[in-house]
Amino acid sequence: MTETVLKRPKYRSRKRRRIIVHSVLHIVLVLCSFVFVFPFLWMLFTALKTPAELLKGISVFFPAEPQWQNFVSAVQKIPFFMYLKNSLIIVLSVMTGTIFSATTAAYAFAKLKWKGRDKWFIVMLATMMLPIQVILIPTFVMYSWIGWLGTRLPMIVPAFFGGGAAFYIFLLRQFFKGIPKEMTESAIIDGANHWQIFTKIMLPLSKPAIMTVALFTFMGAWNDYFGPLIFLSNPDHWTLALGLRSFQTQYGGQYNLMMAASILIMLPTLILFFLAQKTFIEGIKFTGIKG
Repeated sequence: MTETVLKRPKYRSRKRRRIIVHSVLHIVLVLCSFVFVFPFLWMLFTALKTPAELLKGISVFFPAEPQWQNFVSAVQKIPFFMYLKNSLIIVLSVMTGTIFSATTAAYAFAKLKWKGRDKWFIVMLATMMLPIQVILIPTFVMYSWIGWLGTRLPMIVPAFFGGGAAFYIFLLRQFFKGIPKEMTESAIIDGANHWQIFTKIMLPLSKPAIMTVALFTFMGAWNDYFGPLIFLSNPDHWTLALGLRSFQTQYGGQYNLMMAASILIMLPTLILFFLAQKTFIEGIKFTGIKG
């Protein structure tokens, strides 16, 4: 009885200390999150201001009356929906090609036994160290020879052959190596070939990792400015990234409209991330643990 009475204050003291530590930690995290959210809030409030409020600078942070029509005006100033269509064509094609090439290559590196597999894997990883500026001129000359300049092909076709997907191949290989080999061996005994194992077993079990690759690919292709700038000469093929730059050149002084256009372009990425957040975190967690 006496020991129980003595232990109770110690337990209460530890519990109180734990509550204080967790409370302080949550306060720090909230403050840090505000630091990261502040630029987006600044963009949003700037997009909702009138030209007169913009002239007052930082003295007016919140708009007196939100000007939601600024978003409509920003869409009407440029052929927004044409740029949106071009971006979607490139993004969806690159996502399809990257997922196809990365999953097949990762399966070959993880589950197939062939001569020089590990050496070629190291060579593949070494391509991540090459900056795009090194290969820009050779690829530009090559696409010029085959007549692809001015088209979307230089940004779409390489994705189907693993172009720029070295990190994704590594990510998926780590996930595939974590799947027990007994599953593939039993499938082979039952008469399944490697393509059936890949499509019927590996891909369904790898949805978190594939969703992670899809999200990264979407963000990279959606925000890509350098590729369209180099290879797309026809304004009818411009993407939203190029369209935003054109908008900035023509209407750079109208910061409310420019911020409204920037938010509209950024919105699909934010929506996709929040919708796939759980799957994205699972993919990172499993690929980091397995292998």
